[in-house]
Amino acid sequence: MKIVIIGASGTIGSAIVTALKEQHQVIPVSRNSTDYPMDIEDPNSIRQVLTNIHSQYGAIDALICAAGSVAFKPFSQLEDLDWQLGINNKLMGQINLVRIASDYLAADASITLTSGILAEENIVTGVSAGTVNAALHGFVTSVAPVLASQLRINCVCPTVLEESMQIYSDYFPGFVPVSAQKVALAYLRSVLGIDTGQIIKVY
Repeated sequence: MKIVIIGASGTIGSAIVTALKEQHQVIPVSRNSTDYPMDIEDPNSIRQVLTNIHSQYGAIDALICAAGSVAFKPFSQLEDLDWQLGINNKLMGQINLVRIASDYLAADASITLTSGILAEENIVTGVSAGTVNAALHGFVTSVAPVLASQLRINCVCPTVLEESMQIYSDYFPGFVPVSAQKVALAYLRSVLGIDTGQIIKVY
């Protein structure tokens, strides 16, 4: 399979690449990539990169997005730019990927997006992230039945990563972290399985 992984240089993205690269043709994409630099906040960037990949490799069998930014601040401190970050980047960035990617995907391809545990759990600085993640869940379950042809779409919803606890432990007190390797298995399930419209939780 030809699998495009957006956010391939991140902690989760790197684990997904490792899990898939032995048996599949992995095409890594990230904001700072030399070959395929994509800014998911910019629809023109999405379209240009997917056009370049399609020209080189042909139709894509699976598209994974493990990218997206949100602001972590108490609700009273969230400003317009903080809200716009999560909405324009993590939410609309991934929605636009789905909207645009259909022109570049094989008929039976899969799309896998990424949300997070704050769609269901609460922390002091998580209002923006929780709002965006919950909206992503609503999008995936709503769009799955109406996607063209045999396209599938799922969303992986991980908790905080073991590899990130040094940075985020104060944000997620008492949360049990999971390894990026374990989270990567959820993406394999989405890509290689038959599910669609599912929120695959890794807690």
